[in-house]
Amino acid sequence: MIALIILLVFIAIVLLVILDLYMGKKYFSTHAFERTFDQTSGDAVFYHDGEPLFDQLLMDIQQASSSIHMMFFIVKNDKIGQRILHALKAKAEQGVSVFLLTDRLGSYPFDQKSIHMLEKSGIQFYFLNKPRFPFWIYRLNMRNHRKITVIDGKIGYIGGFNIGDEYIGKKGRFGIWKDYHLRMTGQVVADLQHVFLNDLYRGSGIHQLQYEVFPALEPGTLQCTTRATAGFSLESLFLQDIQQARQQIIICTPYFIPSAPLLKALLEARRRGVTIEIIIPMKADHPLVKEAGFHYLKDLIAAGCLVYRFYKGFYHSKAILIDHRRCIISTANFDKRSLFLNEEVDVAIEDAAFTAHVEKKIREHIEVSELMTYEKYKQRPLKMRPLEWIGVMFSYFL
Repeated sequence: MIALIILLVFIAIVLLVILDLYMGKKYFSTHAFERTFDQTSGDAVFYHDGEPLFDQLLMDIQQASSSIHMMFFIVKNDKIGQRILHALKAKAEQGVSVFLLTDRLGSYPFDQKSIHMLEKSGIQFYFLNKPRFPFWIYRLNMRNHRKITVIDGKIGYIGGFNIGDEYIGKKGRFGIWKDYHLRMTGQVVADLQHVFLNDLYRGSGIHQLQYEVFPALEPGTLQCTTRATAGFSLESLFLQDIQQARQQIIICTPYFIPSAPLLKALLEARRRGVTIEIIIPMKADHPLVKEAGFHYLKDLIAAGCLVYRFYKGFYHSKAILIDHRRCIISTANFDKRSLFLNEEVDVAIEDAAFTAHVEKKIREHIEVSELMTYEKYKQRPLKMRPLEWIGVMFSYFL
């Protein structure tokens, strides 16, 4: 009798979770912020190491004259975090309008004492995507994974780096940290500003018109398209990127857990003669993501796709290159969580010279990566294979 009661309670909990996820998905399908902006122009500096990126970001913060709008998935209260926070506090005390947004779970160690110190200096701080009812389970999983900074409405940052010592290679567990980020100027910055202000409104109730900063911006030399997604349109955007390829696809991602349509599209691209290269890390920073990814690599490797595992540190980069002319720098991983749950943003740049510049750096990272052959794939430890199936079962939430 007790066993039956336990079973019924378990079934009831599972059904409630499924109902929560279903109803939450249905609700946010009409309330989520997703937008592909019209193509515009801008200029971009490409960063692949944390220290020069944060040095430049700190310089731009120190030179800000009117506003600093900063949003990260993770902001850590460590050495680099303190440098950024002290710089923001100094500008707020000078009268610059400073907003700092961070995901509630991504930055869960951020304590109330730290928040109070920021607010006391004049920084307007808000957590994004706080889990709450209704749809508590769905909201718990729907993370704001965007990383955007807009300074004076004229300089924009977007990419994969969060704020923390590990992102500049100061954590022994990961060693060298490789990520990709853009510093942007020109008209495209207004699109990043729109994304930030929309998230500010949803996280704080502050209407974007009250604090919008849209100065006149000069055209740039690159054709740029900003794409903000929230778990509904990213799959179709990636499908379009893959389907337009005629020569080459390069996918850089820390977690390779594609949806069935994306996996099919990659195999179809390979059959029409497209060279496909995928760069992933050898190390894993989360349970089961590495094992889940192995499940999807088998058919791609057998089809002749080149899969490289970066071994000189941790590879957290998020980029897609198409036909030597289209370069997408993103906050989104090539996994189901980014596809169907997270709020993400990327910038697609149509420019052969810029794409070649990014590809040159990717080639350097491939040089310190191991090519995974089909023979090596079959030689993976037997104990890993059950974990692969467990990872696949929970791949939607990894």
